[in-house]
Amino acid sequence: MAGSSVHVEADLHHAYARLQLEEEEEGGLIVPGDEEEDNGDFRIDSRYCLVGRFLTDKVINFGAMKNTMAALWRPGKGVCMKDLSPTLFLVQFFHEIDIKRVLDSRPWTFDQHILLVHRLEADEQPQQVPLFHTTFWVQAYNILIGFQ
Repeated sequence: MAGSSVHVEADLHHAYARLQLEEEEEGGLIVPGDEEEDNGDFRIDSRYCLVGRFLTDKVINFGAMKNTMAALWRPGKGVCMKDLSPTLFLVQFFHEIDIKRVLDSRPWTFDQHILLVHRLEADEQPQQVPLFHTTFWVQAYNILIGFQ
């Protein structure tokens, strides 16, 4: 059994060694909506973007937050996150279903801090979005009829 896996591994190694890319294949993978502009920056497709911040004065570890939220959200078409400032970040999804699922499943938290998000409109600037409110659902028991 062990000899067979060594043989398969050797075959794979040999196949990878013979693999060659033609000139037109060297560009890499381009994700729709993530094309590179002339200055090296990536173009943002605002149709599927959220701007967010956490309701805290603490600085959030962006790398840890990015990995955690991507694992929680599990977007089918992927997600790209960019920090705009120490407390503000931009989240770009690549499909309507992914962004809708994240918005419908609110509220989100990271490191015991609530995430405030806003879906960007076409010409809206992320730094100008007021992020002070979020939605909650509340389940109440034993409420008297007619209680106001």
